[in-house]
Amino acid sequence: MTISESALYRYELPLTAPLQVGGEQVARRRGVLVRLVAGQGAVGWGDAAPLPGFSDEALGDVEEHARTVLPRWTGRSLFDAPEDLDTMLGGLSFGVDAPASFRFSMESALVQVIAAVRETSRPDVLGAPRRVVALNALLPRSTANGPAQAVRRQKDGYRAIKVKVGRGDVEADIDRVQAIRRALDASVALRVDANRAWSYREAVTFSEGIDALNIAYVEEPLANPAGLGALIEDTGLPVALDETTRETAPSTLRDLPDVTAVVLKPTLLGGLRRTREWGTVARETDALPVLSASYESGVGLQMLVALAATGPEVAVGLSTYDRLAADVYAPPLPLGGPRVDVASVVNPSTSQVAWDRLDLIERFSA
Repeated sequence: MTISESALYRYELPLTAPLQVGGEQVARRRGVLVRLVAGQGAVGWGDAAPLPGFSDEALGDVEEHARTVLPRWTGRSLFDAPEDLDTMLGGLSFGVDAPASFRFSMESALVQVIAAVRETSRPDVLGAPRRVVALNALLPRSTANGPAQAVRRQKDGYRAIKVKVGRGDVEADIDRVQAIRRALDASVALRVDANRAWSYREAVTFSEGIDALNIAYVEEPLANPAGLGALIEDTGLPVALDETTRETAPSTLRDLPDVTAVVLKPTLLGGLRRTREWGTVARETDALPVLSASYESGVGLQMLVALAATGPEVAVGLSTYDRLAADVYAPPLPLGGPRVDVASVVNPSTSQVAWDRLDLIERFSA
């Protein structure tokens, strides 16, 4: 298969409200889209949107890297679309020290090209997909009246709710989580995300405060993740990894006792193949892999929905799309919760690329 043309587009999308991420306040979501064209007009799109405060790379790094790599790809025969997708992706070169979000964009575009050539869908290329994907609802730290908001999400049909903690006093976090848990039906999973906010002592205090509650897991409770194994052993706290997945190899799960879940963000983690590797080891070690978004555009969310459809049947963290006041698709994708019809998002019948929201950076032809 030969890539006959490639292009790079910049986008800047307004948010419905400023987003506090990694100590930074973001009012507009910025990224670049990669567009690949292969034989017989097969087209693939990918989204590279580094998340400020979390991604190692800046948007400028992605653009510079893409300008170096895309000309090398264009006009060359890269692969023959083998059945083993991970082997194919593992054999491709995205350049030395390729930014994580760039790898995600390129692998996403290639999967869409393969699907077009095979006359099938992206979820089918990735595995045996389900028709519907469940989403979790997100309650940010700033949400007032947390229990009422949680009950509203429950009434909307969400079966999993994620609560952000860790910005203020740990005792206040305990009170808030207790109130939310008591307000919800026992059948609704309650997930907690601390984003490495606590000392070991604070994490123990939080664990003791929620010990009688039915909490699905607590993401990254420790500022120093080296203590996670001891924390799990000492307290029995159900712990999920998030930031740790970007700092170490999937084999880490074999060394940590009883990790409950791993939160996998392909934009930050470095693409589809890396995410699938983590998912495989997670299932082998009885940890639950939970796919999660990083406030990508509709192009990125399409691939995440396709990937979620081939993973375990668990509510995933893709409820970020409603934070975009506009998208690179018009009209926006039908991506509201609590459940998503996979085909309507991955292959929308009405949504088209909003070219007026894209700025062409450079195009490369064979």
